[in-house]
Amino acid sequence: MKSNPAHHRERLLAPGPWWGAVVLISVAIGWLLLVATSPAVAGGVALLTLLVAGAGLWRYGSLPIVAEPGRLRAGDAHLEAPDLGEVVALDPTAWRAALSRAGTDRAFLLTRPWIDRGVRVEVADPADPTPYWLVSTRRPDALARAVGHTGPAPDERIIDGPEARDEGDA
Repeated sequence: MKSNPAHHRERLLAPGPWWGAVVLISVAIGWLLLVATSPAVAGGVALLTLLVAGAGLWRYGSLPIVAEPGRLRAGDAHLEAPDLGEVVALDPTAWRAALSRAGTDRAFLLTRPWIDRGVRVEVADPADPTPYWLVSTRRPDALARAVGHTGPAPDERIIDGPEARDEGDA
């Protein structure tokens, strides 16, 4: 059997209630305009509101998170070994605590309000003014496993055992 390193891919898509809110807001705007304008104008504005708000929510929530051994990409930002330091999975309590101090630490944030957990990624580049990243993810343990032990020599890692398998390979 061929040994594949762990990979983690996800998109931070908004949950259903957020999409429902976009629809309800569009309908409410159309209903309010129906009182003051013609049905064609009200319907047109409601549809335009739905399209613009839906496109904005899609863009805001469609950022890819891709993790591979020694490499992490979060949206347009990326870190690779040797600049990629330790990756720590954070549960909801630790996530809230990390977010509360991130602004004073000059951290890079890629967070979404509908995800209550994530990872803290140390930046090992001494020239980088950003000490660490906080990245939202629905599966922080899988992302941390996918990146694995990082540092100056990622090729020296030995990955074996059940934690080496990606959750999607089962």
